[in-house]
Amino acid sequence: MLAGFRKAKENRIIYLFLGVLLTILGVYLNYEDIINGEFPDAIMLLALGINQLLLAYLSPHIFPKDERAKEILGKSMIINYFVLFISILFLFLATGSFGFITLDATQVLIVLFCIMVITIPATMVIYAKMI
Repeated sequence: MLAGFRKAKENRIIYLFLGVLLTILGVYLNYEDIINGEFPDAIMLLALGINQLLLAYLSPHIFPKDERAKEILGKSMIINYFVLFISILFLFLATGSFGFITLDATQVLIVLFCIMVITIPATMVIYAKMI
């Protein structure tokens, strides 16, 4: 049990450091594009930074591999299946049928990646607080 706690603390420090670094870097690189109203090219860095910060919070909850951690992971994966499906549907309608967003294929994939990277740990945070 003590080894699991030590591992969670080490992971938390690493996640926190990487999260702060990637978030600052993502904001710095995307600032000019957002101000100019363009698609931010380095938005994935910002999404990965947020992901790491959320994982820093989750580290004590999911690294002791017990029943609670398995329940948190299982429930969040079910919700993320629906979030991803709804995101794909929204992007399909927004870029195709209704056409109120103009994105090329690479940008759509970047948006989907960012949604996935942020919603997976975000739903885990919600379930970690509930369970």
